Amino acid sequence: MASQRSLGLNAIRSNPNVVGYSVTGTVDQGMSGEGLFTTFRELKPGTVDAMFDGFAPLRWCLFVEPVHLYRGDKARLDAVLSNEDMLAPGDYPVKFQVFGPNNQKAWERHTRVTIPEHGQEPQTPFALPVLFENVAIDGPPGKYRFVAAFESGAAAAGGDVAFYVSDSSQHLPVDTGVALWGEDDTLPTWLSDHNITARPFMPDNQMAREIIVVGTRPPSPGVEAFKTLAQHLARGSTAIFLSPGVFSLNGNPTYWVPLERKGSLTVTNDWLYHKDEWAKPHPIFEGLPTGMMDYAFYREIIPAVVWSRQDAPEEAVCGANNASLDYSSGLMLSVHAFGHGRFILSTLRIRENLDKHPVADRLLLNLIQYAAQDRQRPLAALPADFEEQLTAIGYR
Repeated sequence: MASQRSLGLNAIRSNPNVVGYSVTGTVDQGMSGEGLFTTFRELKPGTVDAMFDGFAPLRWCLFVEPVHLYRGDKARLDAVLSNEDMLAPGDYPVKFQVFGPNNQKAWERHTRVTIPEHGQEPQTPFALPVLFENVAIDGPPGKYRFVAAFESGAAAAGGDVAFYVSDSSQHLPVDTGVALWGEDDTLPTWLSDHNITARPFMPDNQMAREIIVVGTRPPSPGVEAFKTLAQHLARGSTAIFLSPGVFSLNGNPTYWVPLERKGSLTVTNDWLYHKDEWAKPHPIFEGLPTGMMDYAFYREIIPAVVWSRQDAPEEAVCGANNASLDYSSGLMLSVHAFGHGRFILSTLRIRENLDKHPVADRLLLNLIQYAAQDRQRPLAALPADFEEQLTAIGYR
């Protein structure tokens, strides 16, 4: 809550068109969790400090976009001084810096803030833009900080915002090929760019356990395509479903999900009364932080949609819980057994952010590596109850 309130106050205080701000939820009520202190009147750690800093009459509001980028890419650094008539007229030297994971300086800029004489028209706004600059960040991967400070004559609150840098050279090489099932305009190029051999899915030619990466649109005709895919899974292959939309038919978004209890794609709250997202330590999240998902690190990857009310998965890897007004939960990435094989369901925004976000690229590489774990095992025979299973999941 503290970090999110700081972000919100940065946006409000840096906007000269906003003339006031009302804090409506000072105490938790109705299971909302929105308060600065609990229903037992206990202050929430860090939150009061964030509010004290956020309402300081002289304050730096700093922004970095994107908040997670590849090494060598440019970040836009914005700095706005929120000044409620705290500074006397004059020139004030200021310094902006970027520090890397080990507090090494990655960038620095010096400039001045000029406060005009009082009584001049137009009046000086409360929000003064000071820096707008695109900066290439070429340093080791990790957490970075964009900081601002007056060098003399004033001391402002705020002045520190975090962002993340990843290094594509640290991606583990994928030493296996994949089969592409369905239609997709992006996946073939992405796989080629990452030196992953991809071939079209061959329905009638299964010689070994496969890693099947599923596109955004199923092949035609749907029922035969899904039946053949299910046959390959039952004999030991692994399918990676990146786009939930591939399961939709005639307005039913879960029609082709290969489960008896298909569940639903549930839209969860992402605003005030929101879900809390988590990821377990797992090979799929190798090299990525787990636990509660960091809103800066994973910002573009976290979806509003979760899988819910399905047959229990073999592994629940990543999900979300809403213990507020909605009181709900669901999974954003899960592994499901199917015959001698398995399939992976995801609502994470991986496919939408390939070649755009470091986490999306790393997750798909990890998914392929994870799916390759069983590839060297012999191809299995179809389970004796395969036809019954097809009927149970509606593939008849």
